[in-house]
Amino acid sequence: MQILQIINQPGPLPIKTQFKAPLDGPALLVVTGSLWSGAPNLLLQLYVALDGTQIATGQLFSNGPSTHRALPTLFIGVPLTYGQHTLTLTLGGANVTSDQNDFFSVAILY
Repeated sequence: MQILQIINQPGPLPIKTQFKAPLDGPALLVVTGSLWSGAPNLLLQLYVALDGTQIATGQLFSNGPSTHRALPTLFIGVPLTYGQHTLTLTLGGANVTSDQNDFFSVAILY
């Protein structure tokens, strides 16, 4: 199994990057990150898009305000084709935010 690191950087979101897929076939996209909100009792959401199509949503309900929360790791099966692709991470929901204290990592396992 090989790993291709695509994103490994702090926020804020959105983060958009291009990468060259090293294969034609199934792969596992692994996404980690954190978000926060100044409002209490809120669903924090992270949208993951590949080539302009949303493929997953990471989410966590946060009761406390103004605290950075680590989202559960996303494991997303994706069919890839060899060549250039665009990966985008964006905020989901009202009052959800990210800043330089939130860190995002995306890798492809193949």
